[in-house]
Amino acid sequence: MTDPLVEHDGRKILTGEVYLVEEPKPSLFFDIFSEAMIQGVKGLLITREFPERLRSSYNLNSASIVWLTHVVGRDCVEPTQTNLILNRIVSFTKEGSPALIMLDGIEYLINQNSFDVVIGFLNHIRDLIIIKNCVLMVAIDPNTLDTKELALVERNLQVIKASGQPQSGPLLSLESGVLKVMRMPNSKQL
Repeated sequence: MTDPLVEHDGRKILTGEVYLVEEPKPSLFFDIFSEAMIQGVKGLLITREFPERLRSSYNLNSASIVWLTHVVGRDCVEPTQTNLILNRIVSFTKEGSPALIMLDGIEYLINQNSFDVVIGFLNHIRDLIIIKNCVLMVAIDPNTLDTKELALVERNLQVIKASGQPQSGPLLSLESGVLKVMRMPNSKQL
């Protein structure tokens, strides 16, 4: 077993792996990235959040941050330009030493492109990460996708569910011999 690239709250993040962090708001996701920066890991963050706000909130001064936006500017990439996002990732992985690439804003990419384009994009990056022995972490709110789409995203990724995350889907209870199905808030099922 290889040494982890970063450790956070008992989680070992290993090189050559792609992780999917499932949580409604990406706080664990950014906490892991912040911890990696503190530990001296080389990091690239591609995000929908405004970079300067993240730098001050999470101590990300040493990180390279790319903002997914239609605004033109330095370190900004249009969400419809997945080839440019991929090029940024490829050039970052060429800089040597294992790197941590964080991708936040998958829901936005899906909205701006299509689910099929984004799943193909993720699969391409996954293969690159394995070959380059880097780490990719993807943040997603599982409530934004239907069950089939979420299963396709999860299929080839290591899933990390934030603790305390509310469960989605139905709750089952047995009352007087009758099985009752109760819908959870924010659930797209049923």
